Amino acid sequence: MNKIILSLAFIVICSLTMAQTNQKIQMGFYKVDEEMRAEYETVMKDYLGKMMAERVKLGCMSNWIFRRVVPNSSMAENFTHMTIDVMNPGDENYWNCDTFDVDLVFPNMSPELHSILQEVHRKSRNVIYRTKLDAVAGLNKLDHVGHIAIYNFTKTKSQKYKQKHIKMGAVFTDYGNRDAWYAFERDEPIDWATKEWDYMTVDVYDSVEKMKSQGKQIPEKMRNEMNKKYGNSNSQRDIMKRVMTTLIYAVK
Repeated sequence: MNKIILSLAFIVICSLTMAQTNQKIQMGFYKVDEEMRAEYETVMKDYLGKMMAERVKLGCMSNWIFRRVVPNSSMAENFTHMTIDVMNPGDENYWNCDTFDVDLVFPNMSPELHSILQEVHRKSRNVIYRTKLDAVAGLNKLDHVGHIAIYNFTKTKSQKYKQKHIKMGAVFTDYGNRDAWYAFERDEPIDWATKEWDYMTVDVYDSVEKMKSQGKQIPEKMRNEMNKKYGNSNSQRDIMKRVMTTLIYAVK
């Protein structure tokens, strides 16, 4: 009976395809000197963040997220902060938003103060790079953006890795201890380079306690069937770097 139940569960999860979407995100990676971080984060939350919130409200984009890299992460020496622009499905960017008006966001702010805040924003950080990614699969069990997100910069070896995520993405939140999980494919010519990452998965937790908790294990029979169909993870990809972040600001 248990074998029958597990087989049925495997079939159901396979049928609950986490549909591949035409949604893009743009990620920005920034390095901020320690003495400038408080000012930078304040401007990002209380100035730029409010403008991005207005764009989301107007339907110009789906969400905007600002994160701080945990200092002991493997790439913390390369960048200290990240932004994630979540586009509306089918859109390449959010700039074609004719209804946005900064004066409606800050009706009493003088041009001089705008200029000062923009200058702080520009001078307090170095842009390391920006990249676009295509959504492959994902599920958020929360009604908000989780506090902790771990970004896995990955080099794929087989298209089966992506197919596993499309067909069986629900496994990554039904089992384990994740509150949300996402998979993205990098949308840049450079991703074909041998030493460049071309894929990213994101593990999201609402707290440190949840991240450290013991999750529900994938049944052995289900794991064996997944491996038989798609191969084991080591044959599908190499995780090049992992970056742990905490949430500073999210619109939704």
